[in-house]
Amino acid sequence: MAIEERVAVKEGFATPEEVQKMSYAKSEKEILRVRALIIAAIGSAILTASSIYVALRMGALPWPTIFVVLLSMSILKALGNTNLNEINVAHTGMSAGALLAGGLAFTIPALWMLGYTEVPMVQIFLISIGAAILGTLITALIRDAMIIRLKLPYPIGTAAFLTLKAGDVGGKKRNTLFASLSISAIFVAIRDWFGKIPALIQSSTLAAKNIFVGIGLYPMAAGIGYIIGPLYIGTWTLGSILSYLIIIPIATNILGYSVDASLAFTRSLGIGMIIGGELA
Repeated sequence: MAIEERVAVKEGFATPEEVQKMSYAKSEKEILRVRALIIAAIGSAILTASSIYVALRMGALPWPTIFVVLLSMSILKALGNTNLNEINVAHTGMSAGALLAGGLAFTIPALWMLGYTEVPMVQIFLISIGAAILGTLITALIRDAMIIRLKLPYPIGTAAFLTLKAGDVGGKKRNTLFASLSISAIFVAIRDWFGKIPALIQSSTLAAKNIFVGIGLYPMAAGIGYIIGPLYIGTWTLGSILSYLIIIPIATNILGYSVDASLAFTRSLGIGMIIGGELA
C-alpha cells in the first residue's frame, strides 16, 4: 500500500476497500505529465486574472479549490488514462493562481497608496515569480510540522481529497457529492443572482447596540463545519460569543471605543491566542 493510501486509511478519509478502488499512479511518469502541467498553467492564469478582479472589486479573495478539483478531474478523465496523483498536480497548480492573486491584489494597491503610481509590468512579473518560489519552499519546509506532527486540520484540503475520492470510487458517495453540489449551486444562484434569499439574517435592533449576532446562509461554511468536526466548531463558536456578545458590546457601549477598533482588538486577540497556544 502506497504512502498516500496508508495516510488516507489512518486518518479515516477512506476505508481499505475504497482505497483498493482508487486509481493512484504506479510510477512517477504517470504523475508529472505534460498535459497536467498545461492544464495547471492555463487554469492558473485564468484564475489569477479573475481572482484579482474579484479581490479588487469586492475586497475578498475567492477560494475556488473544489471548483478546480472538479474541473481538473473532468478534463483528465475525459482525456483518459489518468490517476489521482496527476489530477492532484493539475488542480493544485490551478488553485495556486488564486493564492498568487491575493499577494498581488492586496499589495499593489498599497504601493499606489505609498506613491508608486507606476509599477513596471516586468517588476510585477518578477515579484510574482519570486513569491511563488518562496511560498513553495516555505510550504515544503513546514509541511512536516503542520501536517505530519501537529496534524492540523485543513478543511479545504480534506474537502478536495474527499471530492477526488468520491469522483474516483463512484457509487453512492459520488451521487451524494454531485447532488449536494447541485443543491448548493441552486441555493447560491437564488440568493445572489435573484436576491430571493438573504445572505445574512441579523437583528437590526441588536446591531444598533453594537451586538452583531446573525446567521449567515452559506453552504460552503456548513460543509467546512461538517469536515472539521465539533471540536473546532465549538472553539470558533466560543470565540464568536466572546467577541461579539461580550468584548465588542462592552468596548463600544461602555468604554467608548469605535466598532472598528473593537473588531481590530478581537482579531489581534484571536491571532495572539492561536500563536500563544501553539508556543505553549
